[in-house]
Amino acid sequence: MAVTLAVPLLRVTDVARSMEWYRDTLGFTGDPFPAKPPFEFAILRKGAAEIMLRRGVPRVSSKPQRYDWDVYLRIEGSRFREVCAHLQIRGIVNRPVEQMPYGLAEFEIVDPDGHVLCLSQELDNEGDVPRPS
Repeated sequence: MAVTLAVPLLRVTDVARSMEWYRDTLGFTGDPFPAKPPFEFAILRKGAAEIMLRRGVPRVSSKPQRYDWDVYLRIEGSRFREVCAHLQIRGIVNRPVEQMPYGLAEFEIVDPDGHVLCLSQELDNEGDVPRPS
């Protein structure tokens, strides 16, 4: 038996609000159920990545902790640091860009329900990226 995809399921207080946040923040498109609000469930998609949302009580702490993420997203593109800077202006960065010992640069953001998402990328010029303390 081969596993072809694993998809995180996040419990959120408002599926419509979360779909909007994931669309505006990360470019995901949402497919909600039922067809009209209030939505109970949604599948978010961007490329091959998927995240499921289910209306309910989020299982997150009131104060997100660094390195304790709920979803890990590997991203591509030449603007990794600029994306982090833009999200810092919005006040949703939980951990700024760091060069990890295993070779990837990462930063973390927090969604409206307190779920921590770690965004990662392999950077060509990582010499000026700080390492975790």
